[in-house]
Amino acid sequence: MACTRFSAGALALVIAVSLLASLPDARAEEAPDIAEEGRGGSGVVSLTLEAVEARARQSDDLQAEQQARRDHARWQSYRADRAWWPKIEAQTLVAPVPANADPSRLDENLDEILALNLGPLVRQTARVIVPVYTFGRIGLAQELAEVGVDVAEIQALEAVETQLLRARQAYFGRQLAEAFGALLAEGETLVNTTLREMEDARAFGDADFSTEDLRRLQIFKAELDTMVLDNARLRDLSEAALRYITDIEQPLSVPPLDPERVDVPLASLQACQSFAGENRPDLQKLDGAIRARELQSSLARRDFFPQVFAAADFGFAWSTESPALQRVCRRAAPGESCVNVDTLWTQPYANPLNSLTFGVALGLRWQFDFAQQRGKVGEADAKLAELRAQARRARGAVALDVEQAWRTAADARERMHIEQRRLDAARRWRNQYGLSQQLSESVDMRDALDPLRAYYEAQVAVLESAHSYLDARARLARSIGAPSLDLLSELNAQPGAN
Repeated sequence: MACTRFSAGALALVIAVSLLASLPDARAEEAPDIAEEGRGGSGVVSLTLEAVEARARQSDDLQAEQQARRDHARWQSYRADRAWWPKIEAQTLVAPVPANADPSRLDENLDEILALNLGPLVRQTARVIVPVYTFGRIGLAQELAEVGVDVAEIQALEAVETQLLRARQAYFGRQLAEAFGALLAEGETLVNTTLREMEDARAFGDADFSTEDLRRLQIFKAELDTMVLDNARLRDLSEAALRYITDIEQPLSVPPLDPERVDVPLASLQACQSFAGENRPDLQKLDGAIRARELQSSLARRDFFPQVFAAADFGFAWSTESPALQRVCRRAAPGESCVNVDTLWTQPYANPLNSLTFGVALGLRWQFDFAQQRGKVGEADAKLAELRAQARRARGAVALDVEQAWRTAADARERMHIEQRRLDAARRWRNQYGLSQQLSESVDMRDALDPLRAYYEAQVAVLESAHSYLDARARLARSIGAPSLDLLSELNAQPGAN
């Protein structure tokens, strides 16, 4: 989360100018502690970084999204594991048939149809097919589904790490707003008090300061109000982000940013790159994708082989209608013509409208389309080669990305050390001036402003550098796939780390 950058010089000058009208025995003192507004009040939820990270991991929407992704992959695995199960194909047919149907008398059948002398014919068929041998197709499909399950878990981990980065940035931004608020509250108190005293003194004719000093103080009072407004926006936005991530409706409270607690060691670049090579989610997903492409290439080659299956067929047909009677041919002697053709009729030997069938078979399904099959194999091999080349490039890109994040964090820490030395020097300068020389009306107080200005500028710079280091460490943890920020300091102690 980007934070509002304050004008350190303006802040220092506001506080310094306010001392122009102070009493002659005023001393440069340490900034008083400002109690955090709302801390300890009823309904205020105090958050630590660990609590924010825990709530970010347990976000209901995030968990539901990732669980749905896992379920999708697991149902694919469920289908692959049960590819050996029998498959049942059934067909039900209902058709009209003419009464007294006779294939040899189509004209009479047509007359029955035109007269709507019809009846239903129900025909039901069913086939059970069981794979016997698929030349490894089912095994490859099962392994491919397992790769999908593993990739879904990696994607869930990656989503959690992204959520953690946002949570940490929001938390650090809220801490920075609290620390800046303390400095601004100190300056606002001094400016308001001094400005009120100057205006009262001027109203009663007791002013011992120039109009220029009063106008300067009024101008910087407006600038101070602007900085307070900017800090309030940073505070509100970071708190809104924390509410969204932690799903907390009550007012939130976080400890102010403490630069002394921020300065923790950073693991070496080699240790971070080694850890990223083994744990970064996108590299793990890439490994899974390569494995999936290898399986798909093997699966494409299996299309050259047949599939052996066993099948059982069952069928029956039934109708309310009966077939037409069949003529009986009686011959007085072999070879003579039929006699009594018009008077001798009988039921057919078999009723084609009513039937029952059953059969068992062993089959071989083979698709002869060598050009298309060879093309599929070539496409799969080309995709696999492309992905392997991308993986080699990706590892180099990840190493560069980790180095950039590590350099940013290392530079931020070094800058924090520099700003700490600057603050120590400014503090000693301010204290030395305040202890060695009394401020009085005879002293030109403008010469005393430089130590105060340097001190407050250094305070602001230390807070900004501490926040920059925290943000850089959070981004480095996301870059290498570290589950916690503490791991960034512990990698050097792990076996194999350089």
